[in-house]
Amino acid sequence: MFRNACIIGITALLFNQYIWTEERPIVTFTKRILLEDYYDAYNPSIIKIDQGFLLCFRYLGDRNNRPSLSYIGVVLLNENFDPISEPQLLNTRSWNSKTPSQSEDARLFFYRGRIFLIYNDNLEVTEPGYSDRRDMFIAELTLSDHQFTISSPLKLCYEKNYNSRLWEKNWIPFEWNNTLMITYMLNPHEVIYPNLYNGTCYFCYKTDAQLDWSWGPIRGSTPPLFIDGEHLAFFHSGVWTSSPASWDLNMWHYYMGAYTFSAEPPFHLTRISHSPIFAEGFYTQSYYNKRIIFPGGVVQGSEGSLYVVYGKDDCEMWVAGIDKEALMNSLVPVNPPQ
Repeated sequence: MFRNACIIGITALLFNQYIWTEERPIVTFTKRILLEDYYDAYNPSIIKIDQGFLLCFRYLGDRNNRPSLSYIGVVLLNENFDPISEPQLLNTRSWNSKTPSQSEDARLFFYRGRIFLIYNDNLEVTEPGYSDRRDMFIAELTLSDHQFTISSPLKLCYEKNYNSRLWEKNWIPFEWNNTLMITYMLNPHEVIYPNLYNGTCYFCYKTDAQLDWSWGPIRGSTPPLFIDGEHLAFFHSGVWTSSPASWDLNMWHYYMGAYTFSAEPPFHLTRISHSPIFAEGFYTQSYYNKRIIFPGGVVQGSEGSLYVVYGKDDCEMWVAGIDKEALMNSLVPVNPPQ
């Protein structure tokens, strides 16, 4: 009871902007990314390619009648984060598949100079529901004749936890020494290695840390950037609480923070946000039943800036400009386990 009261109180402080009163804010601007034919697309990820920014997104299509159907779309953006190509929904199914698309929350990343997607899905259930198993998949994304295509998706299986977890989500890929590694969970920070021939994943490293974070369990969000000799990424967490944005009614509130981890094994966490990253317009009243900030990708901009794309309330896509120096100064050292 006391902890919930503290969370509600701190949430109210965040919404009233009492915490982020620094002269140099972390978030320098926010902008909604709008796609005319996919107005309520959400949960984007982003990378920088020669043609501009490549953005992927999640699109439900028929929210009211078949909300468990989900698609992955891609689109090219210019430096102002406006679309410069026609959005395209990717086909994650083989030609003879009888399962409808259930592809969710893809992250874009580079591996050995090639573009890949990692996302969760179900390739076996023809009438999907929320009680069905979900697994992680990886596929290469290629551009030819102005059309994106993906390779046959490879199912990833971490046998250590396969029978104990019904849903696998938020696996975060990163490259080390030309090897693909995956952050399986953040605390403890567990890193696994995927065999890209058969999809079997193997335990590599696990490090514990004492984190002072009061906004729910932290989960992976953006693939990391390698900056200043370490990996920098953004995470999300969630609690069931109330705020002015929810008319003081209890709803899920998701928060965004940042963290760093070491460049070399065992990839231990080094620094983390001491409280949620907050900006005006993050949390607003609406008819949606969640208040969510869900980061899915980060890219470097001009010197000293980063751009984070995030989903808002499971119905919108946004980009936030991040002052890199202000962000790094806000992170606090992670205490090693005692």
